[in-house]
Amino acid sequence: MSTRAFDSAALERYRQFLAELLEELENEIIPSLRTGDLKKAPAFGTAPGATEHAAVEYADFHATTWRNLQYLRGTLHGLIAGLQSAIENGGVVDQQVATDMLRLTDGDDLYA
Repeated sequence: MSTRAFDSAALERYRQFLAELLEELENEIIPSLRTGDLKKAPAFGTAPGATEHAAVEYADFHATTWRNLQYLRGTLHGLIAGLQSAIENGGVVDQQVATDMLRLTDGDDLYA
């Protein structure tokens, strides 16, 4: 198995960036869906069928958004842990991690 070395300082900056995103996600965004303004569906008006149709769409939106945020949260935790491990190893990572990191920086979907 081959390895690749990254600049530890650059890895730390990226780890810190991801940690800040995770903090915002966990402290601001998720709470608004769990207990805040976005927990309850808004009033959808009085047009015939508006409440039934819009309420179902909002429930689907809420469930999809919640699920995607949890996936994002897990991904950020994993990336942060991987970066921390690489930092502790002097920037050395195995080839799969190196490939995944390069794909992420290019904007590719890691799971495609």
